[in-house]
Amino acid sequence: MKKKFKKSIVFIIILALILSLTACGSDKKEDNVSDKNTTADSGDKGAKVGTLKPGDEVPDGDKAKPSTDKTIYGGAEVGDGSATETKGSDRDYDIPMEPAMAAEGEYHALTESMMSYSVKDSGTLGVYGDDGDYGDYIVTDVYDGADIPGDLIDPVEPIVRDPDEPLPTAAPVIQPKAGLLTAGEWNDNKNFEFLKKLLADGQDYQYKTFFTNWDLAPFNRLSIKCTAGQDAVSGANVTVLDASGNPIWKGVTDYEGMCYAYYALLDADMMPALVMVSSNGEEKTYQVDNADLIDSSVITIDFSEKNTAEKKLDLMFTIDTTGSMGDEIIYLQKELEDVIRRVQADCDNIPVRLSVNFYRDMEDDYVVRPYEFTSDINSALALLNKEYADGGGDYEEAVELALQSSISDHSWDSDSIKLMFLVLDAPPHNTVPIKESLIKSIQKASEMGIRIIPVASSGVDKDTEFLLRAFAMTTGGTYTFLTDHSGIGGSHIEPTIGEYEVEQLNDLLVRVIEEYIK
Repeated sequence: MKKKFKKSIVFIIILALILSLTACGSDKKEDNVSDKNTTADSGDKGAKVGTLKPGDEVPDGDKAKPSTDKTIYGGAEVGDGSATETKGSDRDYDIPMEPAMAAEGEYHALTESMMSYSVKDSGTLGVYGDDGDYGDYIVTDVYDGADIPGDLIDPVEPIVRDPDEPLPTAAPVIQPKAGLLTAGEWNDNKNFEFLKKLLADGQDYQYKTFFTNWDLAPFNRLSIKCTAGQDAVSGANVTVLDASGNPIWKGVTDYEGMCYAYYALLDADMMPALVMVSSNGEEKTYQVDNADLIDSSVITIDFSEKNTAEKKLDLMFTIDTTGSMGDEIIYLQKELEDVIRRVQADCDNIPVRLSVNFYRDMEDDYVVRPYEFTSDINSALALLNKEYADGGGDYEEAVELALQSSISDHSWDSDSIKLMFLVLDAPPHNTVPIKESLIKSIQKASEMGIRIIPVASSGVDKDTEFLLRAFAMTTGGTYTFLTDHSGIGGSHIEPTIGEYEVEQLNDLLVRVIEEYIK
């Protein structure tokens, strides 16, 4: 009995010692959290996670310190000590980020979960934390250019942000690169029957008023197709005249040989009587009868040969750079650069000239900032990428001045395929002089064969949607619009259209451009 009791005492003592040692090891592990490692992918990228306090040593020997007045990106400031930085981080960064700073030489971005990083070179990354908490840091031992997936990073404690505390609007949560923004396309000229039914319906809106508010009446048109046997005749000049011989619409046929003549755009009582078309020195006339006025009718004019002129592309981007574009403009810059480079590569046998133009509103640093067409694509892209969103003030912007400059004040090649992408999130001011200016620009664009292709961004309302669709319809362009599927930027209005396919914006724009030049 005594032996059994002694054995029990020994067993209890040994068990107590084991538990005590285990607890000590656990406490020590918690104290030394920087010893914990996680490995990304196949183990070729190691990451250390730990907690920084003011004055703590970090792996590269620098000291952690609070940031109280550092401008991070686009005017977003950290002023409450809720971010960390390390020695050497007092500089501007090329890539926007959340309220966080990193050692010089690092290149990083945070996702919405704030737990997924792409870090270049060894160093420390100070991450957003609560007041008095200097956050966590992550150090890459080896980096091969790929992102470290967030689910392979194992912080000691989750990085939690107060959901009621807004992030700076200028700081994206996804690293800008091509292929992120999503978009759709709708061509009202190819879906004119849908539009006419919509205008006659008026269940949700009096849709006609979205056009008539701008003194536009794009409700009646002639569809004119120019052919040479089985081939489409592009680049043919079309003039529609009334019974008195006055020109009421001018246009240029597109890659399908089509011209849509909105003869009653300014006056619903205008009626077409004669169509005159010229191509390659050959002229044709056509007497319009009542049957041609039916929406489904197509007037076919045949020529002896198709257009033999060498194909050339004049590509223009006219971009709203007011403050409200701040949620998407850095993404759009990456998307548009990708589009331009892909078109240049795909169409290396077609000369391409590029013009980038920017506009804001009255009283801003500039109203219109135009750049002439150039064959030096790299120099034009440099101009595109250095712009930023600022100014604006009210909702409406100087769209009419941007259109006037883009259409009338640039040296468009008379024989080129002319595409103008109008990237914006707000309408012009609705005044009589501005509406008159818009109509003149639309008419001139149609006459010159400039296809206006709007890219509607977040903030576009229903009134603006229909105005942009009118720009596209009357110039032979097509309407494109960003969607919410990317999760980037503010809310995007769902357009009043039929079924459409959601695409990556860059893929969609490349497709549209290459359709017009085929």
